[in-house]
Amino acid sequence: MTERTDFASYVDARWPDLVGGLEDEGVPGDRARLAVAEALLAARRSWHRRVRDEQVDVTLWAEARERAGLPVRPGEPVPHAVRPRDPHDGPEEWLERAGEVRAARRRRGALRAVVGLAVVALLAAGWAWWAAQPEPPAVRAEANRLPVAWYAEGELHLEDVVVELPEVEAFVADGPAVVARLRTGEVVRVDAEGGVEPADETSALDAVLTPPPLLGLGAYDVLVESVPLPGGGWAHLVDSARRAGAEDELRQSETGRRAVVVCPTELTCDEPVTVVAGGTVRLR
Repeated sequence: MTERTDFASYVDARWPDLVGGLEDEGVPGDRARLAVAEALLAARRSWHRRVRDEQVDVTLWAEARERAGLPVRPGEPVPHAVRPRDPHDGPEEWLERAGEVRAARRRRGALRAVVGLAVVALLAAGWAWWAAQPEPPAVRAEANRLPVAWYAEGELHLEDVVVELPEVEAFVADGPAVVARLRTGEVVRVDAEGGVEPADETSALDAVLTPPPLLGLGAYDVLVESVPLPGGGWAHLVDSARRAGAEDELRQSETGRRAVVVCPTELTCDEPVTVVAGGTVRLR
């Protein structure tokens, strides 16, 4: 079964329960349908991963409740059999509406980000820069092989998308999103779908991290950066061609590599995952 068919089958089966569950808690019908459609639409791009890694009945119900303005109940699944399936009350129209709402929201976010960048640039470069302001950052779908966000060659790699953002000076994870400081001094928030909006919070960007030591480094390995993982533990960026030994005859016949090592605890680490990218690679 294809990913698209799998998603469509889930929507067809669970639509009445998702909508009915919200209506039973006092959410007006149209608002309930739009909230459910927005939650489903947001999950479609990463559906295969979510089905593999999550209990989608639990996470989607929490997201639909949040979008409808109801308190989230962690661990609670979608109610079952609260409404019979009505062929005249399907999800298609509401998914289309949700797509229009999301597109409008992203356009507004991109516009605000561009305007914010333009204001800063006007102070530095004047009207000439304003006449040549850049297009909103390009976004492409691409699954991240690493368990953390990373940056290289002017591209910010999130969980399911890659965002072209060539002026990033520093960044930190903010849930599935990222808060980044650009070289202009502007601080932006890049959401999980690649939308860019101005941000005010900068304390996390300036925080000094104190990671635990990474055990088992090889003779030619250098620890470059470390970042904490949301569920605990650390991810470490290691470069294996940075020490003076890289100049000897043996190392000249090889190519250095960079890899991310995930350590759930100070004493246990997973196998390194090689980072394939040119130029400087950063985790924050």
